[in-house]
Amino acid sequence: MNCPRLLHWIKAPTHVVRLYHSRKHKELFLIGVPFAGGQASTEQPRKGLEKGPASLRQHGLVNNITKLGFTVSDFGELEVPLTDTENHNYITSGTTLKNSLECGTVAHKLSEEVAKATKQGKISLTIGGDHSIAVGTVYGHATVRKNSCLLWIDAHMDINTPSTSLSGNIHGMPLSFLIKGVPEFAQPPGYEWCSPCLSPKDVAYIGLRDIEPQEREICDELGIAAYTIDDIDKVGIGEVIQKALETINPRGDRPIHVSYDIDSLDPKEAPSTGTPVKGGLTLDEGIYIAQMVAETGCLSAIDMVEFNPAIGSEEEVTRTAMNTMELINILLGKKSHLTEAPLPPVDENKVDVNNGVVN
Repeated sequence: MNCPRLLHWIKAPTHVVRLYHSRKHKELFLIGVPFAGGQASTEQPRKGLEKGPASLRQHGLVNNITKLGFTVSDFGELEVPLTDTENHNYITSGTTLKNSLECGTVAHKLSEEVAKATKQGKISLTIGGDHSIAVGTVYGHATVRKNSCLLWIDAHMDINTPSTSLSGNIHGMPLSFLIKGVPEFAQPPGYEWCSPCLSPKDVAYIGLRDIEPQEREICDELGIAAYTIDDIDKVGIGEVIQKALETINPRGDRPIHVSYDIDSLDPKEAPSTGTPVKGGLTLDEGIYIAQMVAETGCLSAIDMVEFNPAIGSEEEVTRTAMNTMELINILLGKKSHLTEAPLPPVDENKVDVNNGVVN
């Protein structure tokens, strides 16, 4: 196994409940958002996050999707503003928000395009760019699919508010703009158009492992379903994805929006990202999540974010791009090699090979 965690001896469920809603179309709206204004340069030591969409295209993304039988309406790249964090700050409640106007403007434009595509009955696929763009994708999708639900696959909660954030980076705040019941805050410049569109029960996290205390407090108070890597280690990814889907889509009739941050994967699987956290999902676990969502037939929108082709060697960039595209392909219905849920990886340093137990 690539990512040492805990030894897991109980066999995971071989499947999740198969939901009965079927996708009746094979049309996909693709839009790239080459935007990195949601996070500061201290988190991204080298520029390049804005080049993620183009890199995925160069690695064959569109061709892969068309091979799955989709008709692709390709918007190309959304026009985004240049950002200069030092000159585009906004101070609120003692916190300095970085690039608020630019982030909000990009999200607004994106929300309009996603809403338009959703009205046309297309699955939308947005490739980023940083996770601040999810304010636009989720809002645009939810304004049309008013009974939609959200699966947030990420190492981070991204539910800080402008009042609780310690960094002022808006890529750590998108869910605070979207979920009802989050402690109120003054809407910063650029986000005047946005209002909460999801209830806490509409949202589930998978893959968490870098959680700030104030985010945990918000999540616990709202009762949002949140599954960490420790949860996956204890019961397996099969049970976790089953519980998540049953929580947000209990009758199997709600459109699912998947917001997939590649830093949810272990850095060995996706090294080319600016906010890596060790001990993440194995590629098979990430694929299994995608496979189970695809089998519901309810997938309606996808975000794939935080791929930075300027980080890592050529081999690492290619590995990250190929793994990212594989997740997209599986979400869109490509059959994977998995016939049952993969077990969590084994930390070989902790295994007594004679007794088969963790020391």
